[in-house]
Amino acid sequence: MSDSINENEIKELKPRSILTIGIPTYNRVDFLRKCIESIYSEVGNDSRFEILVCDNCSTDNTSTMINELLQKYETLVYYKNDTNIGVSKNIQKVLELSKGEYINLHGDDDYFNEGVYSTIINMINSNRDCDLMYLSMKWHPLNIKRGIGMSNYQTDSGTGGWISGMVINNDAYMKIVDKEKFLYSSLNHIYIQLELLRFNPNYCILSGQINRPETGSAGAYGYNIMEVAVQNYLDILYSFRGNGLTDQEIEYHKLTSLAITFPLVRWILQTRLPLSVDGGIEIFTKYYEGEPYFDIKLEELKAILALKV
Repeated sequence: MSDSINENEIKELKPRSILTIGIPTYNRVDFLRKCIESIYSEVGNDSRFEILVCDNCSTDNTSTMINELLQKYETLVYYKNDTNIGVSKNIQKVLELSKGEYINLHGDDDYFNEGVYSTIINMINSNRDCDLMYLSMKWHPLNIKRGIGMSNYQTDSGTGGWISGMVINNDAYMKIVDKEKFLYSSLNHIYIQLELLRFNPNYCILSGQINRPETGSAGAYGYNIMEVAVQNYLDILYSFRGNGLTDQEIEYHKLTSLAITFPLVRWILQTRLPLSVDGGIEIFTKYYEGEPYFDIKLEELKAILALKV
């Protein structure tokens, strides 16, 4: 009887990484290279990290660049889709392919400050009863806060909308039955976060100076911000009515979310980002008409939308 161990068995003996940093990408080779180099300047070839790039069939030289980096970095994993499956499905693919105990979805143009990745590992190791963690950009030094429940999480995370801020337990995620319920809402990651809290209400927030100034420099495009931030966000909250969120909690977050949405719409219009605000008044009216503050907020929105030229 042979005592030899085959290659597959050797791979299985390797310890599981603590964190997969999963990067969906498409035709942004320069941003992606900078992102990967930024990560490795912090973590090196530390086996606690898996750096996973999921390429949505890029037509630029992403593959060539990644193949060069694969010779340099032992913990880098590359997957390229045979065809372009769309942004939402590619993000979902990252989650499916991740092998780490926890997963941090990471934008290909997002760059974290020194010490953030090691702090995430420390947060995970000290709070393994939390299936959900979040990175919240503030101007104070890094600190960690624990909390309980969907409503408190929405407040503490600022809706959990920044996709690179999401850190989730891989095994808990795999147990979600309908992982794609709001897949094409551009906010399926918020649904996933709340669904995790439905089964385990404990969460952690790492807040402080997370991002380098150039984070998000590739910009955003291709969707209607009012449809996403109002219609889709509220549809997700409504889906948890009586199943994690009370009517009173939903009403509270329905109002407070406008403190995020309205400044965001103003900024989009002022910076001329290629995002649509078409039908914004109609969408807002459909979801907010009848609220005691409706008339005041409607006039505020009209003033913002008047910036559109």
